[in-house]
Amino acid sequence: MSRLFIFGSLLVLVIIFGGWFGLRFFIQSDAFREWLGRRVGRSLHADAKFEPLTWEGWTFRSAGFSATATGKRKLRSLHMRNLTVHIDWKQLLSGQLLVDLITADEADGVVGKNRAPIPKPEPHPKEFATKLPKFLHPEVKVEQIRVTTTAIHWTTHQGETGQYTGFKLIVTRTGADQWDVITEGGAAQHATYPELQVEHVHALASRDSITIAESKAAVHGGGNIEVTGKIATRKMLDAQLTADFSGIDANPLVPTVWRLGGRTSGQLVYAGDLDRFEHGSVTGTVKIDDATLDLTNLFPTLRKLARFGGLNDVQIDSVQAHVQYKEQQLELSDIRAISQDQIRVEGSCRITPDRLDGEILLGLSPQILGWIPGAEEKVFVDQRAGFRWAKVSISGSPERPKEDLTQRLFAAFRDKMMKEFNGGTKDAVKSLLDLLRQ
Repeated sequence: MSRLFIFGSLLVLVIIFGGWFGLRFFIQSDAFREWLGRRVGRSLHADAKFEPLTWEGWTFRSAGFSATATGKRKLRSLHMRNLTVHIDWKQLLSGQLLVDLITADEADGVVGKNRAPIPKPEPHPKEFATKLPKFLHPEVKVEQIRVTTTAIHWTTHQGETGQYTGFKLIVTRTGADQWDVITEGGAAQHATYPELQVEHVHALASRDSITIAESKAAVHGGGNIEVTGKIATRKMLDAQLTADFSGIDANPLVPTVWRLGGRTSGQLVYAGDLDRFEHGSVTGTVKIDDATLDLTNLFPTLRKLARFGGLNDVQIDSVQAHVQYKEQQLELSDIRAISQDQIRVEGSCRITPDRLDGEILLGLSPQILGWIPGAEEKVFVDQRAGFRWAKVSISGSPERPKEDLTQRLFAAFRDKMMKEFNGGTKDAVKSLLDLLRQ
């Protein structure tokens, strides 16, 4: 009986160690490399493969890894170079192929719409047709991925392209299909928007969404921006993102002919499908400090009159407004602008690519109005907060704005002068009016 027990024990040990060494032999074979590529490709819904593996103990190295999408997936391709992978061998008997750490020198991914037809993948042979113990069918789990230099490229539904390149990537598993993602450094740009020098991004990724907990970047040309929010990834890229920004140059944000300078700050919230960005909505508040505005477009007379009043040029101390954008229509409400305690603007405006409509209140100081005979009696009839106020209608297009103030001021000026003076003085008044119209 004792001999039978000893024999049985030895047989069990032989089976265990035989299976152990057989598994280790399999893991270090080309068959394992192909099997691992299929397993990883299945999780990415892609055709994937590793370059030949070299082993040192339970660590293997590969010159490269590549994956190409096999269906309508947001990840189009992924390429990695100089990988090092360490396996926790103690977890093999529990049925897990646990990878402690994957490091790579470079990674390059492409996401978004692929306009080229995707070839149908060739069917792979069935894996392990016979029933083997669980530890010979290990579940692959990765604890952490570190990439020294990473690049991501994307294309939207409208064909706009963008990229986030040159950043360090750290991905850590926090649960089933849940990952903590950290990026450091790099530069990001989409379409013709200003380039961002990224400081860092901290996000939480799952099977269905990406939550941006924190991100910070410097804008090319000056200024900073911080973005938080959530992006769905299952089907549509539905997102709600909040951007807080400060110190950004205002000039690239408005039509060139406006020649608006200054530094922009505020908060904007985007809601919509990122793949159809132009159909989303944007709401929030914007403020421009130390602004400079060429008023000859909207108020050609005002600049001349302000110059007569002792102001060499019209400078806007600050401009602020509530912003609402949807389907190529921008609405600015609660507009407030102040210029050196001499000029104030309040009101609202609606802007489309070919249309400009607005109703504003323009307030001028007595210093300016003193040089415009008839203005207080006929045009700037309301008085409030030390200013005289007039309603102004704005029309035209963003490239060719129009206003109804100039003609009203000239009419008031003419009536005042013609009533008070006669004869040759009228000729002098007419000459002055002609000068102002130039």
